[in-house]
Amino acid sequence: MGFKKLLLPVLGVVFSLVASAQTATITGTVTDAKTNETLIGATIYLDGTSQGTITDFDGNYRLDNVQPGTYTLRCSFISYAPKSVEQLVLTAGQELTQDFALGESTVEIEDVKVVAKANRESETMLLMDQKEAAVMKESIGAQQLSAQGVSDAASAATKITGVSKQEGAKTLNIRGLGDRYNSTTLNGLPLPSNNAETKNIDLGLFASDVIGSIGVEKVATSPLYGDFAGANVDIVSKKFTGDAFLELGIKSGLNTSVLDADKFYLQDGPGYLGFDNFQQTPSLDTYGFETSWNPVEKTALPNLGFSLSGGKSFELYNSKLNAFFTASFDNDYSYSDLMQRRINGSDDIRKNLQGEQFEYATQTTAMLNLNWERKKSDFYFNTMMLNSSNQELKNLRGYIKDLAEDSALIQRSEFERTTILVNQLLGKHELNEQWSMNWGMSFNHVKNLIPDRRHLSLNGLEDGRAYFTDDNESDNFRYFHEFTENEYALNLSTVYRFGEGLGKADHRGTLTLGYSGKYKERNFEATQFNHDIYRNRNIFNPPPGGYLVYVDVMDVDAFLNDANLQRADGYGFYLKTFFGNSIRPSTYDGKQFIHAGFADLNYQLSPRLQAVLGVRLEQVNQTVDFVTALDTKGGSGEFDDLQILPSLSMRYTLNDKSNLRFATSKTYVLPQFTEMALFLFEGITETTVGNPYLYPSKVYNGDLKWELFPRSGELLSVTAFGKYISDPMNRVVMASASNDFTYANTGDWAYLYGAEFELKKDLWSTTTGNGYRKLFATANLTLMETKQDLNGEKVREETKDPNGNSLINTNFNKDEDVLQGAAPLLANASLGYKVSWAEGAKSISSSLVYGYVSDRLYLIGFSSFGNQVDKEVHTLDYVLKSSFNKLGISLSAKNILNSDIDRVQENASGDHLIRSYKQGVKLSIGVSYQF
Repeated sequence: MGFKKLLLPVLGVVFSLVASAQTATITGTVTDAKTNETLIGATIYLDGTSQGTITDFDGNYRLDNVQPGTYTLRCSFISYAPKSVEQLVLTAGQELTQDFALGESTVEIEDVKVVAKANRESETMLLMDQKEAAVMKESIGAQQLSAQGVSDAASAATKITGVSKQEGAKTLNIRGLGDRYNSTTLNGLPLPSNNAETKNIDLGLFASDVIGSIGVEKVATSPLYGDFAGANVDIVSKKFTGDAFLELGIKSGLNTSVLDADKFYLQDGPGYLGFDNFQQTPSLDTYGFETSWNPVEKTALPNLGFSLSGGKSFELYNSKLNAFFTASFDNDYSYSDLMQRRINGSDDIRKNLQGEQFEYATQTTAMLNLNWERKKSDFYFNTMMLNSSNQELKNLRGYIKDLAEDSALIQRSEFERTTILVNQLLGKHELNEQWSMNWGMSFNHVKNLIPDRRHLSLNGLEDGRAYFTDDNESDNFRYFHEFTENEYALNLSTVYRFGEGLGKADHRGTLTLGYSGKYKERNFEATQFNHDIYRNRNIFNPPPGGYLVYVDVMDVDAFLNDANLQRADGYGFYLKTFFGNSIRPSTYDGKQFIHAGFADLNYQLSPRLQAVLGVRLEQVNQTVDFVTALDTKGGSGEFDDLQILPSLSMRYTLNDKSNLRFATSKTYVLPQFTEMALFLFEGITETTVGNPYLYPSKVYNGDLKWELFPRSGELLSVTAFGKYISDPMNRVVMASASNDFTYANTGDWAYLYGAEFELKKDLWSTTTGNGYRKLFATANLTLMETKQDLNGEKVREETKDPNGNSLINTNFNKDEDVLQGAAPLLANASLGYKVSWAEGAKSISSSLVYGYVSDRLYLIGFSSFGNQVDKEVHTLDYVLKSSFNKLGISLSAKNILNSDIDRVQENASGDHLIRSYKQGVKLSIGVSYQF
């Protein structure tokens, strides 16, 4: 038996040697005919056979075990004219070298040459850019998004190392830093926020149909606005290349959580498409609202989505115009059990509510992209409309101390709609061999509406009836708000190239000088119509004990109507606002001016060492003027600051496949308009107040990265990073009877450091004459440690009004703590398989995608009131896509694990669960056809 075990491997080796002696091998290198640079990912195959391969990161290829014979060897690469070698004769045992030098694929338009552009949506090209770039940047392209079934920009960004999505908040955390520490741009121009309470736009609004690629820049460089510390997320809009097409898509699915609902309810008013608006009553003396209090039973139809996209190129005189458009509509019904609690530092339960939450969301997207190509100039025009809506109805039952201790019912319905218009015009000009110029300008408009949020507080729930609580006139209300924001931006830069390049570079260095500026203005108005119910108020001398105003909880309109408004017999209600008996909105108006000049020197110190030294001077002026119920006379917050922001990036080429990078920079972080306005935002279990005394934080950044590109499309990298923040801002609990939340510069310093690991690997692949098969995996991991000091005395001193009274009092229960929003551990992994044949016309791909976010701090507590922490979340998605010529079919299952979304409060005596719900499993099937 032992002899057989030894003999079999020996015979295997012998047979392999014999077989290899009877076959031939072809090797070679593929280069650019003009620049002599090697081409990564070029396809080489023997015509009429199943044998083929692609070039590695050195542009080399190797074809083994080729049977003797006469062949045609073909080579092709995107944006290049293909080449072939015919009548190639191979003999047994021969090793033949055959190189290819490919020329650019061009179209002659009279005397003008239009060069085909490389596909920047492919993962291979993006990795090539990352390898050759002088600065650190990570990107994910449309091809990878499609393979992983990513439906929007927010989900796309979370596939990049160190990025996580804040559940429920619709914002991103990058390297442990939340919304205020990040920034978002579209094609390098700033994007507005769609929410009054956040700095950045909800990237979930950007459907994957409009995305060419997404880049995450975690290292500051001089062309970037300085207001970030985590990263700048740049969406590159999809541009048309290739053959003309028109594609129609339809998809359907469901959220499995809807199956748990016996009946499905939403509020009265909003329609299917989500473009509605409703007006408030014109007078406190009439009940002139357009919508009903009563919930409406709905049929939770299957989710539906429609998309239409197309592109075409037009040959013009001495130029070419590329046009691309896309339009889509998606909706989503969901349901969840919901638990919310409010507990003080003494473990006294102030609110304990459980029930259900019904939601219906829509998203409509339309984009037109025009690209005019001239001999030495490119012009780009982008216009985009995003409309999102969300209906939400919560029915929560339980206990509210001192208000509704006998079977309480909170019913809260809300419809929120946001419309965003983005318009951009950009240009790139090659003036001569040494000089070039780039510019861009944009106008963005946002309109966000909550037209008629309805909130009921009832007690004594029994057999579908309950009575109104009357502890405060604002226990039952209708709320309207509207905020509009206009933003204008301009980028301008000129590039001077000089010196003879070392190695593959055309020039020794480049000097970039530029200007970037933006002006933003926001107007916010909110009016809350409180319903002052007659009970125990002695307004009309009610009998002892007062009137208990009972209603059918499904027919509240039977009481809250015009007939009972100001009713004279002691059984009715009044309408009031926070300004008493007048319809006067609470308002804040914000303005922000940023003007910056920058210089950037990119220079080759040696054939292997490249450095980019930059400096940015940024003048920032921000003002917020407000008139609210907390300050009826009006107040303001303002700062005017000049920021000097140096940056340095260095790349050392260890060999042809690996780089070592270093970067350091200084940035800053601005407080947001809402955080500075003395404005009260009320939720069911939490209330937030602004702080006009907030001021910017300064941030010092450092990164060290090693990266290896073993083969085409593969990556292994390790990054160490650190940040020091002076005067960090945090969301905290005020030491007061109501324990409201607010924002403050809570200490003198904070720091974080960590490591990132990323892997992209083809586990197995084979290339045939007209296609390929590939099994691949990606994984990334981020480990972080954070710490900050907490100084209550600093907060009290810095929030004193002119009379010496402190606006904010915080008695922190620790001298130091972790940073708000920072997750010590983030992980993403995917396993995919793709088979392609018929020269790419037919394919099937499958991906399993996993994500993990560890516990992270949501709110800093005080005294015995503990920190609030969002607990860890696991996600798992599965996607199957197929393409058969012009027909595409997709299947997906998202959030398969359906983890609990939990938040706990860590009091001194122990942890308390204060919020919990599930998001459900989303199942979807889609079909598309390209005409």
